[in-house]
Amino acid sequence: MKNPVNPEIRQHSRLRQLSAAQLQEYYSGRKLWGDDFTLEEIREWYQMEENACFEIYKNRGQIAQDTMPNNDCLHWKHGYQPALAGRGTLGRVLGLGSGNGEEFRPVRKFIEHLYIVESAEGYFHNDATTTYAKAQVDGTLLFVDDFFYTAVNIAVLHHIPNLSHVARELYRVLKPGGIVLVKEPSTTLGPWPLPRKAGLAPCERGFPRELLEKILLQTGFEIVRRAYFEFPPLRHLRDRGGIDTYNSPFWIGLDSLCCRLTEWNYRYHRTNFFQKLAPSYVFLVLRKPLKKTP
Repeated sequence: MKNPVNPEIRQHSRLRQLSAAQLQEYYSGRKLWGDDFTLEEIREWYQMEENACFEIYKNRGQIAQDTMPNNDCLHWKHGYQPALAGRGTLGRVLGLGSGNGEEFRPVRKFIEHLYIVESAEGYFHNDATTTYAKAQVDGTLLFVDDFFYTAVNIAVLHHIPNLSHVARELYRVLKPGGIVLVKEPSTTLGPWPLPRKAGLAPCERGFPRELLEKILLQTGFEIVRRAYFEFPPLRHLRDRGGIDTYNSPFWIGLDSLCCRLTEWNYRYHRTNFFQKLAPSYVFLVLRKPLKKTP
């Protein structure tokens, strides 16, 4: 069955200028689309993405009805549990693009104070333990160096063009020994030229796995743990069957098994059903190294 398309979605001006050969260079995973954009190109991207996800969820009724998919078990297993190992607290936490903060449900008791940097102001709701801040166009974080104990990026970096700059900012505001969680799609999310699948924001694209890790390692992070997950047929079971597959140890275990068995078939850009039978997401636990004493 063909995926529905979104007829109202716009296209970035830089994308319209690409030849088929240039587009293939990005689809191959050798280059990261958006990472070399000028400030004006980043601004255009930001304006297209600023409220896109909020509007998608709002139009579906998911925000008003509080029916967002529940991924608590997945986030605990692949992210929060290893992040808490040997620490007992997450301390001051940065949530980048964390929307209404639902991804922190399993760990609110471990958080000293949560700071959410978000582009869509419709989510903003400050309280005694949560402070919202507007995301900057270029991804710069308006915090002092070494401020956070933990930074959480749950499916947000792939909405940002200039990953290298944002990774450096995450590194800068994190305390030495601090932990960063990164959960991101590892495919192109389908062809980028119009029309795109319904439910996608205008500019989002996943990351080639090797290139994502290379950028993060070059920034200075250490990789503590990696997990490949989301076997596409099981994702369809969640989306079309209404099953919270990522809030169940059974389904997460089954997904992990399917991903291990199909790991050999991984590729960034997938053009047929067989190519899609492979892990499509990665969850990384990163650490900022402690400062070396002289």
